[in-house]
Amino acid sequence: MVPSPRATDRHAFRLPANMDGFDPAFAAGPKAAGSLLLVGLLLAGTLAVVRTPVGSAKTVGTSRAGRFRMHDAGPTATGRVGRRPRLVSPSAIAVDAETGRVFIGNQPDRRMPVASLVKIMTALLVLEHGDLSATVVVSRRAASTPPVSIGLRPGQRISVRALLYGMLLRSGNDAAMALAEHVSGSMSSFVTLMNERANQLGLSHTRFADPAGLDDRGYGTARDLATLTRAALQVPAFTAIVNTDRFVLRDGRRRARTLWNIDLFRGQYQGAFGVKTGFTTRAGQCLVAAARRNGRTLIAVVLGDSPASHWQDAFGDAARLLDYGFAMSPSRLS
Repeated sequence: MVPSPRATDRHAFRLPANMDGFDPAFAAGPKAAGSLLLVGLLLAGTLAVVRTPVGSAKTVGTSRAGRFRMHDAGPTATGRVGRRPRLVSPSAIAVDAETGRVFIGNQPDRRMPVASLVKIMTALLVLEHGDLSATVVVSRRAASTPPVSIGLRPGQRISVRALLYGMLLRSGNDAAMALAEHVSGSMSSFVTLMNERANQLGLSHTRFADPAGLDDRGYGTARDLATLTRAALQVPAFTAIVNTDRFVLRDGRRRARTLWNIDLFRGQYQGAFGVKTGFTTRAGQCLVAAARRNGRTLIAVVLGDSPASHWQDAFGDAARLLDYGFAMSPSRLS
């Protein structure tokens, strides 16, 4: 029986956010040395946070996403709430997933690169336009997308469902590219679709440049990401995937492989059920977290935390944001 990563802290070797294991073919390639060095530097940081609980706070779901607006709860919205938490992140926000009310924010409209948090939009579009049971034929371009990789091969046939798990649990960039090409025929066409959907959702400070988050010319804000996540959480399949511990990827040519969810925050904050981590050198460590308590679902977004903190800052900020939001009296928020 395979142990749950909640019991094993997803194993001591689990890598963070947008850094992960490599396909053997890549490891032998010319890009390997620099990437492996970066992975090595980040690995120690992951081990530092794996067994450190970050907070106190229980899944959400339902229909199709429309246009969302968020309103600041304001000072009259608080009940018995402690002092506003001190945050390390240069940009952060906590909102109610159902109503969009903002509990607390720190420069929530500051434009920043958001790394793999881009994959939330990619997943939403795939779920809105695709068929989970459809078969995708992996292109050479998708298979050669830089890591994080789930090891796709040119010509490989794989379901949309499996690719979504690979993208959201393992943060596979190759999976994101394969899905984008499947939905729109090309990456550029899919990016156009991403930005059109962003406009429909009212994400006025967001521009997508690729489906995986590797291109830091794209940007977003904490507020826009909270709005996007509210939309995604209304799709039951999205919520189910991000709240999954592991997915077994079966391939006729290889042994079945288990893809563990590398969002370690889920196992460290009570009630957390997702959503996504992200990292690039420019974006820093980024996190969208969602948690449920007493029938209320909150979303926290933190952007730009320093890799030097080894995820302690990002996870700690998210926990403080969620704690502050849950401490607000629901009766004062109606």
